[in-house]
Amino acid sequence: MKADVAPKRHRVRRALSALVVVGTLALLVYSVYAERRSALLVIGDPSPQAYVTPVDLLVPDRITTERERQLAREQVPTIYSVDPTLQQVVLGSFAGAGLPEASIDVLALLYGGSAGVRSEQLGAVIDAAVAAAPAERQREVRVLLERRLVATATPNERLTEAARAGAAAAVPMRMQQLDAGQVVVREGETLTDEHLRTLEAAGLYSPQIDALGRTVLVALGSLLLALLLALPGRYAVDRLAVRLTPRQITFVIGVTLALLVLQRVAFTLSPSFVFILVVPLLVAVLIDEVTGVMWAVWVTVATAVLVPATPLLTLVATAAGSLAAVAGVHKVRNRAGVLLAGVLGGVASGTALLAMVLLGGGLSPIAAATAFGIFVGAGVLAGVVALGLLPVAESGVGFLTDFRLLELSSPSHPLLQRLLLEAPGSYQHSQIIANLVEQAVLAIGGNALLARVGALYHDVGKMRRPHFFVENQFSGENPHDHISPHLSYLIITSHVRDGVELLREYRLPRELEPFVTEHHGTTVLAYFYKRALEDAGSISELNFRYPGPRPRSKETAVLLLADAVESASRTLTEPTQGSIRALIDRLFDQRLQDDQLAQSPLNLRDVEVIANTFERMLTAVLHRRISYPSAEEIKGLRRDGRDPRRDRSLPAA
Repeated sequence: MKADVAPKRHRVRRALSALVVVGTLALLVYSVYAERRSALLVIGDPSPQAYVTPVDLLVPDRITTERERQLAREQVPTIYSVDPTLQQVVLGSFAGAGLPEASIDVLALLYGGSAGVRSEQLGAVIDAAVAAAPAERQREVRVLLERRLVATATPNERLTEAARAGAAAAVPMRMQQLDAGQVVVREGETLTDEHLRTLEAAGLYSPQIDALGRTVLVALGSLLLALLLALPGRYAVDRLAVRLTPRQITFVIGVTLALLVLQRVAFTLSPSFVFILVVPLLVAVLIDEVTGVMWAVWVTVATAVLVPATPLLTLVATAAGSLAAVAGVHKVRNRAGVLLAGVLGGVASGTALLAMVLLGGGLSPIAAATAFGIFVGAGVLAGVVALGLLPVAESGVGFLTDFRLLELSSPSHPLLQRLLLEAPGSYQHSQIIANLVEQAVLAIGGNALLARVGALYHDVGKMRRPHFFVENQFSGENPHDHISPHLSYLIITSHVRDGVELLREYRLPRELEPFVTEHHGTTVLAYFYKRALEDAGSISELNFRYPGPRPRSKETAVLLLADAVESASRTLTEPTQGSIRALIDRLFDQRLQDDQLAQSPLNLRDVEVIANTFERMLTAVLHRRISYPSAEEIKGLRRDGRDPRRDRSLPAA
């Protein structure tokens, strides 16, 4: 039952992941194209077709109705409001102004009315008051009143507008008779607001339905395009699942989608700000350059989709920058080189832009130079972002990069320093093994750097009991002589388990653990098995085999062979090239006969290449040296009167 649950959960997780990817891509595409699809009918555009009423119907005649309502509004006069306080002030000022009684009576009559005096009536009021004054004072009265009189009735815009709106609203909607088959608008005719209103009233067109239809069409197109963009992801996930954990795959895809979203936002600032090349750059560093190129192609297409205004230019610039950044990774040997790879990608993108401008024009020299600078700046940003994400990918997600391997191969690493101090013989053994493995793996096309680092750490477990291993027994005493072969077997094989524990204690990458667990495979500890047979007479060799597993990669398989050959080569009394090759062939045959390489991808040609590499390197390491004479021998020869240079025999070749 439990066996069925795990695959089901795996399928559910994959389905949810695919849904998230497609949904994110669809939203990105929709955000670009939602506003670009125009309405079916737009005022001022030619009608795409002729519209004819299907049946007799009455439709609102908005032009006639609006004309009558405008007339109704114009017939409503301006409404004035009287300020009572101002009215009393003006009336009170007449008594002390020294005006003739007749003029005061006229002013009191006019200003005392409920309608007040408007500004346009002031001239008539002054004329009436002047006419009532004696002839000899009329000039005086006019001058005085022109300075003192003010209007007490002012226009009330709020009441006036309310009255006019009420008058317009009182006019009913006028209807227009449309006969069946009557043409509302002809094909190609310029559309007006009245056309759209008539079509809407006739049920031939609806802005809401048109907007909904446009939304549905754009959403459907975005979904289809997102599905097409996501299709390569199925192949990529299947290809990466062999090498990466689900967590690592999720990280790569998540970073890709997140940076695509940020790139979409960046395009609103400038179409030249293309920093998405950080994705293939990061993939090339974390996985390999071939995968980085694949990612570059996909990212290029996805980015071009997000810039419908200049898709070709974006396609060329992004492709050039991404591929250049991936190519730059090939020469990178330290973390700072990632920044240089990003800069190289930005320069390549800018150069591609200049090439397109030279071919097709479209930008002024100043604009082209500005765009080139933006592309380079985006490349710098891509390098910085990649540098920032590398520690997260290495420590948080478990990616093993070449930068991390180079750091682990340094002799100053704390675990290697500890191995040197506590088990110096094992340290020297690991150094020689590392050189053998690195060259052999390089010759057969494996990961030479990973193999070297794995070889450096494969025997760290011997630090727990260093004196039980012959390379660390400097005093000549072997503690195994005093214990049973069964206990010796447990002590010797425990260095595998102890090595794994030390790797985890020092938080070293999990990729190094197979080098510890597989470097002996399931081989027999022949020395202790022989002793056990001598003691007990009959015992199964299974009791004296390493727990394994057997090597499952090229790198660990080469380590198994190198470990056996290097250890055995120390027993050669005459390490000539022939004896070294004979030893290598014998040990290789034993491992092949014992099926120790059955689970590894090595073939017979690889085994031959490995043997040749070991022969060449061990011959150089174990070469014979000249026996140099001591100082006493030289002095003795001089006392005898002999010339040591003349009588010296040449060493054998």
